[in-house]
This record gives sequence, structure tokens and C-alpha cells, in this order.
Amino acid sequence: MPKSQFVDFKAVKASLSMEQLLEHYGLLQQFKRSGDSLNGPCPIHKGSSPNQFRVSLSKNIWNCFSECKHGGNALDFIARMENCSVHAAALKAIEWFNLDPNTVSAGSSANEETETAKRVSDASAKPSRKSAPAPETNLPNKPLQFRLDKLERSHPYLTERGLSQETIVDFGIGYCSKGVMAERIAIPIHNLQGQVVAYAGRLPGEPGAV
Repeated sequence: MPKSQFVDFKAVKASLSMEQLLEHYGLLQQFKRSGDSLNGPCPIHKGSSPNQFRVSLSKNIWNCFSECKHGGNALDFIARMENCSVHAAALKAIEWFNLDPNTVSAGSSANEETETAKRVSDASAKPSRKSAPAPETNLPNKPLQFRLDKLERSHPYLTERGLSQETIVDFGIGYCSKGVMAERIAIPIHNLQGQVVAYAGRLPGEPGAV
């Protein structure tokens, strides 16, 4: 699969389980099952405590409660383990588990051609007039060279707003105590390849705060 091909991350995540990934990395035997959870040492920062890393089997998400203080879904786990982007993680998962690229890929050429034809049609329908060329304002944002790690995902504002832990982890939302988003809820914005291109932030308070 070409590295630039758009991948349906939701489809890839639905095809993977954290239990599969732990087994793939040869780590499953280090974890103890307790009801809906798997508990063990954090494989990301190579921890040793048997309770610092927890996997929710029903929600298919993970959390490190020790040094990482981070969590996420199956693709986030691969990205952390392999030190790569979420897009690259999805491609690795497709290769490792022999997932059908046609099932987990989207943005087909047919769809792209339809969208292109629509844009051309819309442009041709407008009356032509001589004017200075407009600057390109729709260029894609470049991936950020940093990530806001150690966000506080248990901040009371998040639960007060009705967000489940699964949603908080899946979208990478959290309270930032310092840095460019200090004292704000940080919300990462991803491009189609799953790379973080920006962060939105709001002050935790009544709706309307910015």
C-alpha cells in the first residue's frame, strides 16, 4: 500500500484489538486479566510496576498511569511503540495483520475524480472577470513538530461536559498545565493522515469561555 494512500482509521481500529497488539509484541504474558481489564507494566516507557498500564477490553483503549501519563486507542499504541505517525501505524497494522486494504482504505480515486469534477463545474459556472490572482489560502497545514504529552485526562471539566473516558482518549483531549496551552483544555486537530497539525484550546469553565 502506498505510504501516501488515505486510510480509514476508524475501519483499521475496528479491525484491531489491544489484546492482539500485546500478543504481537510478545507482551501479553506480562499482563493479568481482571474483569474487563488487562493490567501490567507499561511497554512504552519500559516500566516494571504491574499496575501502571491498563487496557480496557470493551472500549479497546489503554492508559499509562506512570511516566507516560498518556492513553489512546490501538493505533496510538502502535505509534508510541514504533515512534511513528498514526498514519504510519495504520499501515503497519494493515501489513502485520493482513488486513484488506480495500476494506480499510477510503478516498478512492473515483471519489476524488467526482469531487474534482464538481469543483471544475462550479468554477466554470461563475462569470469570468479579470482580477488579480487570489492567494492560496487552502493549503494543508504542516504537521506539528511537537506533541502536547502528559495532558490530564481526568480533569473534572471533561466529565462535567458529558465526555466519556473513551471519547477523551480517542480524541486525545486533556487539560494542559503548562506550555502553549497552559490552563486550557487542549484538543488536537489531525489531518487525513492522522498527523497533528494544530491544537484548539478553551478555558475550562462555563460555555462561552475561550
